Amino acid sequence: MSPGAQTKTLPDHLAKRAATGLHAGEPVAQFEIGSLKNFVYLIVDWKDRSVWIVDPQPDLTPLRTAIKVHSLEPRGILLTHTHHDHVGGVPALVDEFPGIRIYVGERDLHRLRREAIKNASVRPLKQDEKITLGTSLTLQALLTPGHSAGEVCYFLAATHGHPPYLLTGDTVFIRDCGRTDFPDGSNEEMFTSLQRIRALPPETVILPGHHYQPECASTLERELRESPPFRCRTVAELASLP
Repeated sequence: MSPGAQTKTLPDHLAKRAATGLHAGEPVAQFEIGSLKNFVYLIVDWKDRSVWIVDPQPDLTPLRTAIKVHSLEPRGILLTHTHHDHVGGVPALVDEFPGIRIYVGERDLHRLRREAIKNASVRPLKQDEKITLGTSLTLQALLTPGHSAGEVCYFLAATHGHPPYLLTGDTVFIRDCGRTDFPDGSNEEMFTSLQRIRALPPETVILPGHHYQPECASTLERELRESPPFRCRTVAELASLP
């Protein structure tokens, strides 16, 4: 199957070469913000019009505009990890919404400045922990260390005619995976994390933390077929990739 044919399995608003923001009725919205090509996501429960913000950037203008236009209420911040380019918008959100809940992998909690989150409710996540969003959505936290010790991927199961989604942060990029050469990175843990993701439904929509390829999204089926990290059979093979 050609790459072009594969994109037909993606929701229309994610089958583009540029992030298209929030679309009414869609549970996941994608924005590209910042010089490092970060993707920031909104997860929306349209039944009670609540919204969760994934890896906020310092420039929150596009998110605030979308939230205001659709009359949504921010309820929480979901962090895939706490490298500086994924948490820049946290202090402003905590100031704007005192008591807002922050979800984060426990092994990454140490990088969040205490003074920046003192007015928030911080919830360290356990493996496979379920997070109830609003009245109709539930996320599953998959602990996926490798790029960062406390990396978390968020899995949203298929619901109401929408496909399953996996927000991968810097664990999985399109046709690649995150670097493992940071102080708390690990090839061994990355290999194990990739095997955990491999077991998800093949139609799962992969939503990475950066726009490093022309596409904005992919499917697990395509990544298993085309991504060199997923094709590695051993830790040594993964470690040898450029």
